[in-house]
Amino acid sequence: MNLPKADNAVQWLFLDLNAFFASCEQQETPALRGMPIIVVQTLTDSACAIAASYPAKRLGITTGTLLREARRICPDVIPVQANHRLYTDYHERILKAVDTCLPIEKVMSIDEMACRLMGTERRVPQAQELAHKVKLALREQVGECLTCSIGLAPNVFLGKVGSDLQKPDGLVVITHDNLPDILLGLELQDVYGIGARMEERLNRAGISTVAQLWEATPFRLRRVWGGINGLLFHQMLHGVDIQPPSSRFAKSMGHQHVLEPELRTSEGAKDYARHLLTKAAERLRRGDYYCRRLGLHLSWLADLGSWWNETNFNETRDTGFLLGRLDQLWTEVPAYKPLSVGVVLLDLVPADRHQPDLFAADQKHQKLSPLIDRINDRYGRCAIGFGLLPPDVRAFKGHAAFHRVPEAWEF
Repeated sequence: MNLPKADNAVQWLFLDLNAFFASCEQQETPALRGMPIIVVQTLTDSACAIAASYPAKRLGITTGTLLREARRICPDVIPVQANHRLYTDYHERILKAVDTCLPIEKVMSIDEMACRLMGTERRVPQAQELAHKVKLALREQVGECLTCSIGLAPNVFLGKVGSDLQKPDGLVVITHDNLPDILLGLELQDVYGIGARMEERLNRAGISTVAQLWEATPFRLRRVWGGINGLLFHQMLHGVDIQPPSSRFAKSMGHQHVLEPELRTSEGAKDYARHLLTKAAERLRRGDYYCRRLGLHLSWLADLGSWWNETNFNETRDTGFLLGRLDQLWTEVPAYKPLSVGVVLLDLVPADRHQPDLFAADQKHQKLSPLIDRINDRYGRCAIGFGLLPPDVRAFKGHAAFHRVPEAWEF
């Protein structure tokens, strides 16, 4: 078998769903198709868009736009309350549809995945044919509104960059033959992995264009990144098929929520923080981790900024203990009107590395949390919990963040 030469071959197909949450809503509700819609967590003016349809994007409404600002830009914009279980269901259907065309090697997020190409699939014409086959499978097996942009490239990094070059419903090929020309029209922040802070660091190092980024030596980028990641970035940018090293262990688990107007009080925010922490602690146990730090974050109305505090302790995954530490943190919360609240569990330790506390006061108490998990599995989410919570708080379910796909038990 004659395999393609490395210089004009692609090794990865990277798929990025277009306006995923909004597209799911449009697929479910035909009346929303072709309309400027935004998906929000709550139907309040202070909620921000977590997704926007392309008609909305063309008007300048993007992810992060406040609902009141979206209405100022377009009085006809349609806000839709997020349905995270729906998005997770569509994610699973998309995985099955893509798998009918070729195996998925990496699920990058709820709306992104990468497939390694093999043998003659790496030839550009065959890879393009395969990409069109994937698009057709999505349309026929999932729905006409679920379009995707695909990048064909020598590595996952450039596949991601390629998928961003042409939206919606794009197909871009990046090979060693068209590098760096295909990248030179981009701004630095258009390149995957470069945000505002990294752009500032690059600028301080005398790199202000993608052309200068391409010409930079590996050692220069190592100095900018402050370590090995600069070398890896250089190699990936130049088409080497490598992946940045990543720990197989989670580093943190948490949840954040923009509060509904009726919950924007100190007591309402505290109730919601307790609920978010209960959920995070259950995820901790199901992932078989312990944690050593708890962080609490609040943002305020009236542009008063935000607040953060944290507390340290011996390794634990007991919900009751963590709720007690949250109560202690809450005594220091400023008396402002809250807009959002978030909790995060940090310094995670896998169970096989856990060091039990020989002097723990109540070992038996730690068995209560897993028992509550089993009761909730049997009788439904929030069937039982620690303390009484208002119905609006207990109704909180899983959130399909773009970087994390919820598990079925979370709903």
